[in-house]
Amino acid sequence: MVRGSPNPLYFGLPLRLRRTRKQCQITPSALGPKVGLDRGVAAYIETGERLPSVGTIAKLAAALGVSAPWLAYGLGDVTPDPIASCDGMGQRLQTVRTERGLTKAALARLVGLKAPSVAQIENGGQSGVDTIESLAKALGVSPGWLAYGLGPMELPTRRRRAAAVTQEPDHG
Repeated sequence: MVRGSPNPLYFGLPLRLRRTRKQCQITPSALGPKVGLDRGVAAYIETGERLPSVGTIAKLAAALGVSAPWLAYGLGDVTPDPIASCDGMGQRLQTVRTERGLTKAALARLVGLKAPSVAQIENGGQSGVDTIESLAKALGVSPGWLAYGLGPMELPTRRRRAAAVTQEPDHG
C-alpha cells in the first residue's frame, strides 16, 4: 500500500459480510449451502483467505437481503436493489472500454492482466471482486455499476465526495 493511497473498496468486504451474516443469525457454514455454494465459502471470505467472484457476491447478497454493490464494495445503500446479477457485465465492460478508446490488450496492461482475461469477461465470464474493481478504476466507472449494472455509472471524485460532506445547508 502506498502512503496516502486509499485502500481498494473490496477490502471492507470480509467485515461487511461477517456483520451482515451475524445480524441475519446465520452461521458461516449454513450460508454457503443456502445459496448453493460450499459450506466454507463464507468463512474463507470473512477471514480474507479467498476473494469471491462478483457472481458469488450476488448470491450472498440476495441470501442476506442486502445490496450486492454494498456488500462487495461498500457502495450505495445497504438495502437490496432488484436481485443483483452479473448479466450484462461483459457488455458494460466492452462498451466502456470501446468508448475510452482502449483495446483489450491496452486495458489489460493498465490493470496487470492478459488480454485474454479481458476478452473472457467481455464474453460473459466471471471475475473476482478485485479484478472488477481494478478494471472499473482504470475505466473511471463504479465497480458496482460495472459488475451489477446498479447505482451510478461513475463515482464522484474523492474531492467532490469530501466537499459534499462538508458543505453546509443553505439557510437563506
